[in-house]
Amino acid sequence: MPRAVSVGEEAPNFDLTSTEDVLLMLSDEVPRTGVILYFFPGPESEQAQRDLVFLARKRSTLAAKRAVVLGIAPAKMEDLKKLQRDFKLPFPLLRDDRNFSAAYGVFAASEQGDPEPALVVVNRRQTIIWMAIPVASVEAVFPEVEEALARLPSQTSNYPGRVVNRLVDWWVNRFRKPRTT
Repeated sequence: MPRAVSVGEEAPNFDLTSTEDVLLMLSDEVPRTGVILYFFPGPESEQAQRDLVFLARKRSTLAAKRAVVLGIAPAKMEDLKKLQRDFKLPFPLLRDDRNFSAAYGVFAASEQGDPEPALVVVNRRQTIIWMAIPVASVEAVFPEVEEALARLPSQTSNYPGRVVNRLVDWWVNRFRKPRTT
């Protein structure tokens, strides 16, 4: 079993099928936005249902912070699609059919009881900036998640200055009419 990751380390990449019938890779998502990974044992978990509904209600807050949610569970795709439909979840649920959650140290203690959900926040450089494994309640830790997301640099912070200047110049001058004398 691989060693679980911790804050400050690179988040293990994954490629998982989503309820939107596409293959999602963490490395494709992080350049554009911060990513909140919510690992849960399955659709029948009442805590997972509460947490997912809470995250759905916080969609606009997360969008303002340029963050997206990906729910990850080792459940059947039909069950995940039903969960997404029943609770009107506005984010994809991913089927962890190859146990990528183990790389994050999630569900490792399941031999001692029921698996518990976990929450991991990944920045645009695919580094883990916050995590709770297990998480008692997403609602209880959400202020910490918001604080971690607030510390994310802007999307253009990695761009060279000349690129940013060119974009700003285009934006400022796009409606300017030429002067006639």
